[in-house]
Amino acid sequence: MSEDILLHVMSTVKSSQVYSLKLDESTDVASCSQVLVNVRYLDGEVMREEYFFSKPLATTARGQDVFIILETFLLKHELGWEALVGLCTDGAPSMTGCTSGFKAFKKNVAPHAFFT
Repeated sequence: MSEDILLHVMSTVKSSQVYSLKLDESTDVASCSQVLVNVRYLDGEVMREEYFFSKPLATTARGQDVFIILETFLLKHELGWEALVGLCTDGAPSMTGCTSGFKAFKKNVAPHAFFT
């Protein structure tokens, strides 16, 4: 994503009272895995949804790996977990597992956020 577009989306998301994320881990035919993230946020009175970012998964596609990528991105752009109200993923065990899935790691930093 162009740096200008990312900065615009980030500033709008930061000014929103709440935001939510949709995540999907995908592996292509060449066994290259990546995480794709969309963000939904309030822009004044209007709910907007934008492509947020995608990052390759260097080693494995475990829930912890996905969480680390998301947390690193949020910290880099100074976007806190406090305003996160929801996370949506597919039903893969690496995302929904209660002990070692992405959901478990999210629960430690944002227990208030809904998970679907």
